[in-house]
Amino acid sequence: MRIIPLVLALLSVATTATAIESVTFPSETGDTLMIHQLKSGEVWGSLIITDHVADSFADHELIVLQVDQFQPIKLDQEKRCNTPAGKSQKVSYTFDTEESTEEWLFSQIATPKADIFKVTGWDKETYQHMKSDRRPEVVDFPIKASLAIDSLWQQFKQGEKVVFRYTTSADESRQASFTLTPQREELLKLVSE
Repeated sequence: MRIIPLVLALLSVATTATAIESVTFPSETGDTLMIHQLKSGEVWGSLIITDHVADSFADHELIVLQVDQFQPIKLDQEKRCNTPAGKSQKVSYTFDTEESTEEWLFSQIATPKADIFKVTGWDKETYQHMKSDRRPEVVDFPIKASLAIDSLWQQFKQGEKVVFRYTTSADESRQASFTLTPQREELLKLVSE
């Protein structure tokens, strides 16, 4: 039995304690995107995994966020003290561009290798990196905050679609897509500039 309805209820109670307003976006896959303006003025997003999936986010895999065709963002998991080291990442996200068509591929890596590429920053041209807070069925990320990428709020305000690519704890690669345009006015009301 899924506990997602309970998680959604608890999340909405917790967010109302700190959020002034929230806008909710559903996806065809059943995932939910909530965007909240906190009392501090910061804008945060919450990606909530669908209750149609019996698994949670894989804690050792990256979640990639992309608004329209802007540069994709890897939501790096915040490292916390006194927590065990996570498993090695097994899924790599490849963004291919050929003749003006862009396609994402999930490719399995057969043997995990040392993360020397992460140290050298080899993927900076492809991805931007941003810290996120991940729980089993929810990942929170800054949109307009000191931790956020400067252009992300502009992307959300002007963008038409946001896509998240993630892997479940059952090693299933998934994609959740959200259309921003139907609730553009609500989204723009979150922050009075």
